[in-house]
Amino acid sequence: MKICAIMRAVPDLVEEIELISDDEIEPFAYIGNERDEHAVEEAVVLKEKFGGTVDVIGIADEDSEDEIDEPLAMSLAKGADRAIKIMLSENSYRKVEQAKALSEYLKDKDYDLILTGIQSIDAFTGMLGPMLAYGLNLPFTGYVTEVEEIDDNALLVQKELGGGLMGEFRIRVPAVLGIVSAERPLTFVPLAKLRKVMKGAEIEEEELEIPEIENVKVLKYYEPEKPEIVLLEGEADEVADKLIEVFKEIDVI
Repeated sequence: MKICAIMRAVPDLVEEIELISDDEIEPFAYIGNERDEHAVEEAVVLKEKFGGTVDVIGIADEDSEDEIDEPLAMSLAKGADRAIKIMLSENSYRKVEQAKALSEYLKDKDYDLILTGIQSIDAFTGMLGPMLAYGLNLPFTGYVTEVEEIDDNALLVQKELGGGLMGEFRIRVPAVLGIVSAERPLTFVPLAKLRKVMKGAEIEEEELEIPEIENVKVLKYYEPEKPEIVLLEGEADEVADKLIEVFKEIDVI
């Protein structure tokens, strides 16, 4: 089985993000997207179960090109066979543009499975996987937690349906899957091993031109208004009385 996992560099939300203008933001630092780490982990799991190879494609731009190296090296340390850094021609948070560029790159690579994290922290829409599948004319299913092989042409996938329910689906391959969590916890890689891999890692590099998609544009970035926070102090009955007054003021009761 020839598997590809997508790794995105996303803003580190622990650090500050600076608002440059209405249409530009500047993160202080980038990290690997957590859900994509689960996609990589699942790819390695499938390699161990069914054999084959795992390529990890790291998506970055000029601002995040250095930060993507560590997640790619981590993927190699976990068992991936190839690490490929995809440099985008410009900084874009628009997943439709990334998906268009990636689908053009991937269309002749003959992957049996393409795995993405179900969403990224810089865009909670979770649309990269579905749009990749659309661009490649492949089936897609998301919120996947487990994958089993039925035969050479089909897989049985388990996915979350919400409300504590799970579903099983038969999906033909090749296909694109959105991974919500890998079948096992993320593999711990000791720092010493990671540093050793980073020193000797062969990370291939490619450059992709971001296409111009009509009718999709960022209107503005802005900081939301900070809510007014009032602390209610006192004994339980006093707090209850204050809460009742607050609820009356906002017409809840």
